[in-house]
Amino acid sequence: MATPHRSLRHVFGAALAGARDVELRDAGADPVPEHRLGATRVIIGATGVAAAVALSWSLNLEPGQALFYPATFLVAVIYGAGIFAAGRVGATRLRWRADGRELLEAFGIGIALALLFVVGAFLVRFIPALRDPVSHLLDHARMGSLPIVALTTAVNGIAEEVFYRGGLWRVLSPRKRVLWTTVAYTAVTALTGIPLLALAAAMLGFIVAVLRQQSGSLAGPIVTHLTWSMLMLFVLPHVVQ
Repeated sequence: MATPHRSLRHVFGAALAGARDVELRDAGADPVPEHRLGATRVIIGATGVAAAVALSWSLNLEPGQALFYPATFLVAVIYGAGIFAAGRVGATRLRWRADGRELLEAFGIGIALALLFVVGAFLVRFIPALRDPVSHLLDHARMGSLPIVALTTAVNGIAEEVFYRGGLWRVLSPRKRVLWTTVAYTAVTALTGIPLLALAAAMLGFIVAVLRQQSGSLAGPIVTHLTWSMLMLFVLPHVVQ
């Protein structure tokens, strides 16, 4: 298994090199037909807006409210419904298969990102403007049911990858996919009003987009996203008070 540091360095190296050959291969994999591209983009855009509103609402609920659980599941339902509708209209299928090496590398990258954010969290403890919004978010795990919060976090992580690195990815120009999926994911997350969560979305979004570009599969991005988010959920409440 590649070390987290080596895996992360490999991802950034591929990004800087452009990963041109991989990008061109992926561009020809089950593209959205030209005559259906406009309708598919409308569905994807509407889904993104609806999910952004639902995400902002759910994460700004008071910790301990029972409504938090169905609200967060609603975000995943919106993403799922949108990607299903877009797939039907655009007549496209998403690729899920990946080999063991790719999955192990994705797992290592998730660990590396988590370690990076844990180190950053120790510094954030001394900056109230950044610490307090994150602490409020983590109160959902501290005051609610941790298993249910973990389940909603995992479900939403998968839904986000399927939407941003799946549906949205397919309707963008091949050479702009990494940039614009990262921008869109960051912008939606920024609407929650939590600066560090937006920063996390930018970093995570960029790295999983490069993984998606390299492999042509959603499996790697999903593994990295879930590894990072689960470690954050179980570790950060003990670091950010």
